[in-house]
Amino acid sequence: MSFFRIYIYLKFPIFLKSLFTNYSSDIKLVEKNFKKTTKKNHSIILSQLRVGFILILKYLKKKNPKKNEIIISSYNLAEMVNICRNFNLKIIYPKLNENIFLHDEDLKKKINNRTLAVVVTNIFNNSHELIKIKNICRKKKVILIEDNAIYYGNYFLNKGKKIFSGSFGDYSLHSFNIMKNISAMYGGLVSTNNNDFIKYVKKEIANFSNFSFLKYAHQIIVYLVLKLFSFNLFYRFIFFYLIKLAHKNNNNFILQAIYPSLKFKKENNYRKYLKKVHPFTVKLLKFQIKDKKNFIKNFKIRKDNNIYYSKLFNKYKINNVKTINLKQPTFQNFNDFPIIIKNKKKLQDFLFKKGIETKKIQYIDCHKIFSNKKNAKFLQNYEDKVLCLPNHIKISKKYIEYIVSNIKFFYLNKN
Repeated sequence: MSFFRIYIYLKFPIFLKSLFTNYSSDIKLVEKNFKKTTKKNHSIILSQLRVGFILILKYLKKKNPKKNEIIISSYNLAEMVNICRNFNLKIIYPKLNENIFLHDEDLKKKINNRTLAVVVTNIFNNSHELIKIKNICRKKKVILIEDNAIYYGNYFLNKGKKIFSGSFGDYSLHSFNIMKNISAMYGGLVSTNNNDFIKYVKKEIANFSNFSFLKYAHQIIVYLVLKLFSFNLFYRFIFFYLIKLAHKNNNNFILQAIYPSLKFKKENNYRKYLKKVHPFTVKLLKFQIKDKKNFIKNFKIRKDNNIYYSKLFNKYKINNVKTINLKQPTFQNFNDFPIIIKNKKKLQDFLFKKGIETKKIQYIDCHKIFSNKKNAKFLQNYEDKVLCLPNHIKISKKYIEYIVSNIKFFYLNKN
């Protein structure tokens, strides 16, 4: 029994439709959608999320040249922290709570008059934690940047109204990369109520170069290959064994295709990212946003799977396995179900033998890369403890039972 852990949400008919549809006023439709979900007056589509982050930092540095510190989670995408370094910002890592999110009390201690901004990354957190951070930043008069790369569409209900992730920051960032739940090969978006920032961004974008056609073509090939291997026969008899061997032999070529974060290299120049959004990205976004029925279907199945994973782990109470506190299934609607464990590599190898592919890397411990050893030893390490289990429309409750029972067996045998 095995199912491809990766699920590409971009349907092939939408891919084809976008190829053969004229580019028109698609941008307005997409931006209108984000105005509604983020409760922000302005949204601008960009070639990548990190472009939005760069523009925010450039703007904030221009407005506040004496502020030289930024507070960000140490468990993060390395590119985000590296961009902060490119602006010569002193990176401050606060403690993280049980949901691997900024610890609110420690954050209060870390904010000072040199703090340029606080960056929160929606990853496993609930809305209560996010609201606490928002209130601290508001009280301390510090800018809050919300990285909403993997939480698009997640929400909680307040008096019957949906409050979406991505609506909490002074600036909110979204990603539409190939494996996101709105998948457009590339693409990002920044939302804000700051009119002056929007004017600034429009002037900056006018000087950007066009997105490389070859780079886009490469991503399309990746998309087609992943779509091919999503068929069970191809996956079970070919791709599963390639992935299994890649993990066993530490084959970087294959692993980097599965985990793009492994391609990271320290860069001293962020300008290579400054490209205009490709028209094809906008068309892909438009058709997926309009396809609400499919999005809601996928959303519900992921939510139900997360609840079932959580229920089984709570029932079995497996030693050396801890789960995220799932308080809000519609807000904490994980694309992959996270567990915090011991003996991660041994467990992953064991699960491969049982035909189960898991996600080895969600984010990484950036302090290991960017901090000196003296400072890093006081920070928590999650990279070697977090393992993410498959969760998408093809993952049934029976398969979840199979995964959890094997994890239980592994730890009962004192591995």
